[in-house]
Amino acid sequence: MTAAKIVPHEGPAFEAMMQEIDARLGRDGYGIEDRPLHAGREVSLLHGVPIPIGDQDPSRLPPEIAAYAPLGAAISRWYQETYGDRLKVDMKAGRTVVRLDGDLYALGIPRIFGSIQFVITRDFLPERVSLQGPGLCNIVQLIEHMTPRKAARLTDADLKAVEKAFGAALYASYTLEATAHDLLSSARSDVATAVTALMDRHDRAGESKWASLQAAEKTLKAAIALGGGSFPFTHDLSRLADKVAGVGVTGDFSALVAAIQCTPGIRYGEEPCTPAEALAAHHASLELVNALREGRAAFQAGLG
Repeated sequence: MTAAKIVPHEGPAFEAMMQEIDARLGRDGYGIEDRPLHAGREVSLLHGVPIPIGDQDPSRLPPEIAAYAPLGAAISRWYQETYGDRLKVDMKAGRTVVRLDGDLYALGIPRIFGSIQFVITRDFLPERVSLQGPGLCNIVQLIEHMTPRKAARLTDADLKAVEKAFGAALYASYTLEATAHDLLSSARSDVATAVTALMDRHDRAGESKWASLQAAEKTLKAAIALGGGSFPFTHDLSRLADKVAGVGVTGDFSALVAAIQCTPGIRYGEEPCTPAEALAAHHASLELVNALREGRAAFQAGLG
């Protein structure tokens, strides 16, 4: 058997190698969360050796690969110690906010693979063990920081509010993601900003509502552009809503527009805004996405 090559997995030589590879991956456009896997590939190509991914048990690997398990573990450890939580990938398709007992809670929209059945119940479901058949997901358990004790105290009105918010955010999130248009990609970021500002412990209701207006404005403009029309450069959602009718989109969006409309000064306290008003604007911005899609805007649903 050929002896394993000696490749540094600690000390100054290893540190210099990893810094150089990581910098190159960054220049090539790889995000931090993607670099550990690609760094293993780069080390493999550089030294002509097989690199096992992550911290694997050498006894479970073929001998020719097991010899380099310490190197694979060292690469993984280097990234963990260098970037920590920035390596974590958020797999959510989106987030929204619900009010329960006067408190705001963030509600995650899951990334769906295969078939899944959503239910809403106060009782926490156990983690799925079998991969056979469709998955079962309790919407209540998608609420961030929700506990079984708190869930058990939710009222029927709470459950209905959660179900409504989840349904709107689910379809809107996937529509914004699935429809190829730069304005909708930007609108997704605005929705995320609206949620972050709402959930901030400091009073950022005005910032949140402005972000919801930006999301709605870009959504309306995308609907106009995808329909072959042109839009004015305005923050007036009513003008934009009137324009979508000219490209064949049907529906009455006036109530949604009224809940969202605000002036740029709202970000600086020049226009009053309560958390309740910001929350209503956020929900309306998601409902507007769905209303436009249902009104025959050239949006992709993103869900079967």
